[in-house]
Amino acid sequence: MNPTLSIWLELSRILAALAVFIGHSAGLGVAPADVIIQWHRSADDAVTAFFVISGLVIAYTTQSSNGTARQYAIARLSRVYSVALPAVLFALAVDHVGMHFDVSQYEPTWQYPKLWLYLPLHWLFLGETWFGAIYPFTVAPYWSLGYEVWYYVLFGCVTFLSGRTRWVVSALVLMVMGPRIWLLLPTWWLGVLLCRQLDRLRVRQGAAFGLMALALVGYGLFLTSGWRGVTDEASQRLYAMFSTLLPVPFNRGSTVHVLSDYVVAVLFAVFLIGCASCRLDFGKAAGLVIRKLAGYTFTFYLIHFTLLVLARALGFSSVGWGVYALILAGVLATTWAMAQIGEQRRGWYRTLFAKAIGKQV
Repeated sequence: MNPTLSIWLELSRILAALAVFIGHSAGLGVAPADVIIQWHRSADDAVTAFFVISGLVIAYTTQSSNGTARQYAIARLSRVYSVALPAVLFALAVDHVGMHFDVSQYEPTWQYPKLWLYLPLHWLFLGETWFGAIYPFTVAPYWSLGYEVWYYVLFGCVTFLSGRTRWVVSALVLMVMGPRIWLLLPTWWLGVLLCRQLDRLRVRQGAAFGLMALALVGYGLFLTSGWRGVTDEASQRLYAMFSTLLPVPFNRGSTVHVLSDYVVAVLFAVFLIGCASCRLDFGKAAGLVIRKLAGYTFTFYLIHFTLLVLARALGFSSVGWGVYALILAGVLATTWAMAQIGEQRRGWYRTLFAKAIGKQV
């Protein structure tokens, strides 16, 4: 992990978060009419990039810190819950406000009267396992946490356990995950593999820029050539096969087009290989700004959909570019405020979990 790659990863997080926002605003019909509906898929591709980044970063930080299982658990718990706890409660409050204007935007509403059941379900990240494919209230992006947290658990088992215990516990974790989460595991583990092989994948600067260009051109061709439709159809056939093998029909949930996601993951991995060797100097000031903004992306990612649904409940539909900019500004301002009790206070959550876990793991 060199400084250039580190900045590229942070910049990728920012751009991916914005792509998710644009995709969801297009899918909800809030964005200007000029934002074509195909942008809705940008949200899915951005989440795939998030998975690759996550696997790479978790593998790197775990390897470089040479920490214990306890330290790993505290780091992961504080990272996730510093955003997941306030985001779900935020959605619960905002959704009740929105219902006063247009309750139809919040249907079905069966989760709201049963908080005693669904809050624990979501904070234990069981919404994408065998229990079903549900996310909390209007926190639609939360589905990816239902995948990623279990990847953290599996990685922790493989890394910190040994011998027969490692494989038995890892197998149990895989059984809890269920088929939906299995399907996207390769995209996350690709990041882990990338981290472990980066030294062997070093190239000269010219070749690095070539790889970055190749990945971008390849992604553009994948979108426009019709190949994406081919992998989408193949994904549906794969889901049908799962239904014949499983005791119950396979519910694809948020894993809508897994084979297309694999292609995007590989292309993004090629892009990162180029980033690692391009030696592009962003400059100290730009680097600080990028890192600062990236520190808010997790919060932005989780709360933006709730605010977009609220905007739709308030009657905003196919808005003009000026209003769209104001909506984005409102989401950014709310992100900053929410991060002050969440993502930017991760140290407080780390202390809390350190006390809860105790001295031994």
